Amino acid sequence: MKRRSIEGWVLGATIAAGAALTWWKTVPQWTTGTSLEREIVMLERKIVDLAGAQGTLDEATERLRLAGARQVAECRRVPPVADVAGLMQALSLDVDGHEVHDQTFTVADAPSPLSEHYESLPLQLEVVGAFEGIWDVLERAETLPRLVRVSGLDISSTARRDESPGTRPLRAVLSLDVVYAPPGGE
Repeated sequence: MKRRSIEGWVLGATIAAGAALTWWKTVPQWTTGTSLEREIVMLERKIVDLAGAQGTLDEATERLRLAGARQVAECRRVPPVADVAGLMQALSLDVDGHEVHDQTFTVADAPSPLSEHYESLPLQLEVVGAFEGIWDVLERAETLPRLVRVSGLDISSTARRDESPGTRPLRAVLSLDVVYAPPGGE
């Protein structure tokens, strides 16, 4: 009986050792497998979210492209220099003695700051001629690719009181603000 008792104990100890060894090897693997399974689920969600994010990014990129095209179409550019000579050339009309008798450009004052990044140079354009010539200058100012603000327009007749209306040209003084962004601004 002693022998049987020892064999029983040895068998029990072997079974217990086998169970302990199985537990020792299996539980960490099981825990790792469970955490890896959770991580797989989380990464799969991220992949789905990334696919959605790519679509969202594509939509936002297209909206940005359309907004940029709209800005180019609807907004005027602000150059880094006033370029009064280029502006005078763009607004100049041919003096033909009918629609335009004379035109004079005058820089009215020193540049003045409009904001932290922009300055304005006042410019006056005097046109003597028919209404069509004055209207042409206004249309040219309106269609310039750069930002020029019309701040005033004064039209008067050059006729004396004793002359009949429409026999003498008109005199128009067009006040312009030439907007530019000098270097050093952002």
